[in-house]
Amino acid sequence: MNLPEHGSEDVSSILAVEIEHEPVKTIKGIHQVEPDSNIYWLIDVEFSGFTLSDEDILQLLKGYIVYGHVHDLQIWTSVGRRPAGECHFDKICICMDIFDNVEMQVRLDEAKVADFMNTLPARFQKKGTVHVLPLEDAAHARAKGEKLKAFTDQEGEREHAVLLRLVADQGQSYRGADIWDVMLSLGMEWGDMDIFHAHHHGPGGYDELFSVHTGTEPGFFWLSTLAEDRFADLIFSMDGVRTVQPQTVFEAMWKSAEYARARLGGTLVNEQGLPAVPEDYLRQIQEMEDRLSDFGFKAGEDVVAFLF
Repeated sequence: MNLPEHGSEDVSSILAVEIEHEPVKTIKGIHQVEPDSNIYWLIDVEFSGFTLSDEDILQLLKGYIVYGHVHDLQIWTSVGRRPAGECHFDKICICMDIFDNVEMQVRLDEAKVADFMNTLPARFQKKGTVHVLPLEDAAHARAKGEKLKAFTDQEGEREHAVLLRLVADQGQSYRGADIWDVMLSLGMEWGDMDIFHAHHHGPGGYDELFSVHTGTEPGFFWLSTLAEDRFADLIFSMDGVRTVQPQTVFEAMWKSAEYARARLGGTLVNEQGLPAVPEDYLRQIQEMEDRLSDFGFKAGEDVVAFLF
């Protein structure tokens, strides 16, 4: 049985959430992007009377994350990480790690960084004279690393996944063909990891809102056999800390699960198998947002995505 390309109805408005992003400023096709001082020790290198291209800087500083100040536009952007277009920079900012997001430990070898800064001018001697200007001292950089360590110590043992399960009635199961129709009607897409994803495309960029998998082995949906397969449940899930405006996204996920329940039947339950109550989820998400706020962070921002 071939699967249709479109759902039997269009209820994609359920996923039409408003996600607020900082506007992306673009000048002459160049995105204005500044380095994140939350997760890096930033070192400015000013060029005396000369400019360098992306390729020049990538050769001189291979392996480092570098941002550049575009000479003719007077904006910062990433060096060598743009889709197209070469820039010429009159100064750069080198990002030195202060935290290891794999081992979850402060990663700051102050002596090594000091030696790196002392030897930087020699790297540029064939190009011209440079001035190395660390934007903060080692004590401030270490304090930032310790803050990230305290934050991950607090949040590392917590469960940030928000799960909502639609369970078929006793003795019943869901036809794969019906699931496919429900997902397409919602405007969801089958793809990565062989599961369904809800996306948001807006002026601020691209966001994945939530996903749908199943507890029925193997836990995902084989496209080649989906039409004939049957499933005991559907699991709607989102990552609370990595999601921008998680309460708004949860409300869209809840409405999507309710739509699936109305179409397929069954019961919505929480991780404990008890009847799901949206207010309970929203309270838990608010508690998580409050904990992040105590450290000066917000769900979905770069520093949180870096850590989790």
